[in-house]
Amino acid sequence: MRVSTSMVFAQGLSNLQQQQSAMLQSQQEIATGVKLTNPAQDPVAFSTASDLSVLSSKQNQYSTNIDNATGKIQVQESTLGSITTMLQSVRDVAIQANNAAQNGTSLSALTDQLDQLQKALAGQMNATDERGEYLFSGTAAREKPYDASGVLNPAVGSAGTVKLAISDQQSVGINQPAGQIFQLSSSATTGGNASILQVIDQLKTAITTQPANLQTVYENAQKDIDAVMNQVTDARGSMGNALNTLSTAKNDNAAQNVLTQQTLSGLRDTDVASAITKLNQSYLNLQATQQSMVKIQSLSLFNYIR
Repeated sequence: MRVSTSMVFAQGLSNLQQQQSAMLQSQQEIATGVKLTNPAQDPVAFSTASDLSVLSSKQNQYSTNIDNATGKIQVQESTLGSITTMLQSVRDVAIQANNAAQNGTSLSALTDQLDQLQKALAGQMNATDERGEYLFSGTAAREKPYDASGVLNPAVGSAGTVKLAISDQQSVGINQPAGQIFQLSSSATTGGNASILQVIDQLKTAITTQPANLQTVYENAQKDIDAVMNQVTDARGSMGNALNTLSTAKNDNAAQNVLTQQTLSGLRDTDVASAITKLNQSYLNLQATQQSMVKIQSLSLFNYIR
């Protein structure tokens, strides 16, 4: 009888420890909001949750990339809009200067206007973002595109387009280097590779000096201005397409991330109502086990006394 009682008592003690452990587990799940904390609980679920956590991190990074890319492209597109307006003004001045009715005073005023437009253009073409990086320097983001003479920085001339990943299969260019937008590989005005700033220089000189081939200079300058305006328009179109791509990617990534979070939550997060029910049941079981052990102890003591 003593052996049998001892065995029952040991079993009761084991049950008591199990109930206490179950209560602590439920309390921890309720307090932390997490039910899956180690592989031993459910190896398959834990592995799946770990993979989903990695996927969620990637999706969050893609979301950040999309927002960063959108901001950068919007700033560049807006800047190119201002540059388009300035180039149109330069073209208008060139047309006005190509008028026999102009005199020395009016031509001087037009030259001053070109000078102001040239400085404004240089400022926009060498514009920087909030991080101090040049908008139109591509992968050479810390290099200023144009010097005071309007000459393209060789480092920028050989720079590529910076790209950001916005999904596992897709990336988007977040800028276009200055050489692809403001540079003419064969300028009608200069006869070689030149920037629009150098074309304006030639135009100012022609207005001031009135050379014998003045008419040709005016015509070539207008051709160069039109060519650069077309390049700017193409660049803005590409940026518009990129913004549409980013908008679609943002929506897709957000939808995928919601699904990932829902699946991950189902595996990892605590179902509070279920955990409270489980905690209450563990408490009741603990009380029942304690009462049983008290009876077993009393019976064991009685047997010894007898």
